Amino acid sequence: MAIREELWDFPHDMQLKVMGATDAPLEDAVIEILETHLDDFDRRAHLSSKPSTKGTFVSITASITVRDKQQVEAIYQALNDCEHVKISL
Repeated sequence: MAIREELWDFPHDMQLKVMGATDAPLEDAVIEILETHLDDFDRRAHLSSKPSTKGTFVSITASITVRDKQQVEAIYQALNDCEHVKISL
């Protein structure tokens, strides 16, 4: 993911959406990634999940604050590298 830093104001509050299979440990994987890259991530306050209509997939939304371009790129790279993540937005 190429970030055009001039289009962002840092620190930046954003909603991160991640989708994957319901039967995968997606939430645990996302929490681990975000806790690794964010000093102040609180899963109880900043994370929610919602199953798909058929119950096959789950969507996880995280409210995060990123401090710079490198942090955004590192988070998305870790999510893309995770075998449980099907889509990250």
